[in-house]
Amino acid sequence: MRIQAQLTPNAESDKIFAAAIDQRLDQLVDAQIQGAATTNMAQLWRQIGQAMQGGKRTRPMLVHLGYQVVRDDADPRTIEVGCAFELLHTALVMHDDIIDQDFRRRGQPTLSAHYRDAALTRGKSRAAAEHLGNAAALLAGDALIATAIQVLTTACAQLGNAEQLVEVFHAAIQHSAAGEFDDVLFSSHLESAGLEDVLCMHRLKTAAYSFQAPLVTGALLAGARDDVVEQLEHLAHLLGSCYQIIDDVLGTFGDEAQTGKPTDSDLREGKMTVLIALAEAIEPTAVQGWRDGELSNDAMRALFVTHDLETQARQLAEECCHQARVQLAALPVRAHVRTTFRRLIDDLLQRTH
Repeated sequence: MRIQAQLTPNAESDKIFAAAIDQRLDQLVDAQIQGAATTNMAQLWRQIGQAMQGGKRTRPMLVHLGYQVVRDDADPRTIEVGCAFELLHTALVMHDDIIDQDFRRRGQPTLSAHYRDAALTRGKSRAAAEHLGNAAALLAGDALIATAIQVLTTACAQLGNAEQLVEVFHAAIQHSAAGEFDDVLFSSHLESAGLEDVLCMHRLKTAAYSFQAPLVTGALLAGARDDVVEQLEHLAHLLGSCYQIIDDVLGTFGDEAQTGKPTDSDLREGKMTVLIALAEAIEPTAVQGWRDGELSNDAMRALFVTHDLETQARQLAEECCHQARVQLAALPVRAHVRTTFRRLIDDLLQRTH
């Protein structure tokens, strides 16, 4: 969840949709500020609003794309549902920062850092200030999830398939939590994990809420048939897997200036990445030594280079993209929608940030 995928608006209708998302998000945040139970909560929502500025709005754009799979008109409910996914994404990012003990994201201070720094200036200890910052981020995430659910359920209330739409959204939250928990356990070395376990974790943690649920929800808003929904689910799993595999690669071999993330952070935090899973299949003793603190992070990185694991990981991502293109070829969509999907697949595979 660290680095956003990109789905750049190209058609005029896409640009109009993206602008409407930003406008509606501002309205939703303003409503929470005005209706806040306390001045402190109002200030927290102001900070949430600042944290949401400048995002690529990938998940709302995927709702829009999923709708276009079936229909080519405009439906204002796609804006509401797109905003619900952006609110959810912001919440999960804030919770992720707590889990990863990060106070910077894409090179910028997080909401938790704002409250931490405010506490430090008032003389609190580092530990107490960080606790306050994390508490603020936790509560902000909770408020965002509650708002996201409210926005989505209100938007879908009058639809015949409202229950199905809400279930897709709820499942996305549950699957993301399951994947994140596996990530925590695997990275703490409390659970063993092979490559398939890591890829499954990726599907739950990233593909479910970042790709599958937005695409499927958009399609369901447009009245998609069950077979189309099933095809989109499969396609979304492949897109999410490619995204996260490349994310793992960039976490160690990326350009820090572009990713905004130190290239030693995954190793330093003991993250169970695709690179680690590939290394363990080749040199399990070395990987265990790294986990036990007997092998340095630099030595692990050297092991990755020796076995050219970056190439192996990228080949896994390329296979996901190949399968995604095959799946796309069987999807009954208009030419401009197919072009958008193809562009997204290429961007996911070739991205550097």
